[in-house]
Amino acid sequence: MIYRKNGRRSYYLAHKHFLKELLTANANLDWTAILGTLRGKGRLHFVGIVPSAIPVHVFDLIPQQKTLSASPVGSPSNTATMLEFCARHQILPQVEMFAMSQVNEAVEHLRSGKARYRVVLDASK
Repeated sequence: MIYRKNGRRSYYLAHKHFLKELLTANANLDWTAILGTLRGKGRLHFVGIVPSAIPVHVFDLIPQQKTLSASPVGSPSNTATMLEFCARHQILPQVEMFAMSQVNEAVEHLRSGKARYRVVLDASK
């Protein structure tokens, strides 16, 4: 959904495209733009905790009956459905792998703000 153009983050998909969006990011985003990707009666569901309050005007929700919701984790059946969807559409997680022997480099990578997505230490290496 997000791509970079000229070094700036942009929202790629068409306006009013999704019925449901699952937000797992723990970052402040352009909430008005993200809500704009929802079609009527769409739902934006949070399973991650964002650092700041979400400044959403109620008028961005009411006309098309959009909703915001949140839960600590999905139910087992929702998780199974999501994993089946990801497998069917070949959606893979984006991770940066570091061998356990590179733990210091991995920590510095995180501290410097260079990490993107998930950083994983591989204990088998």
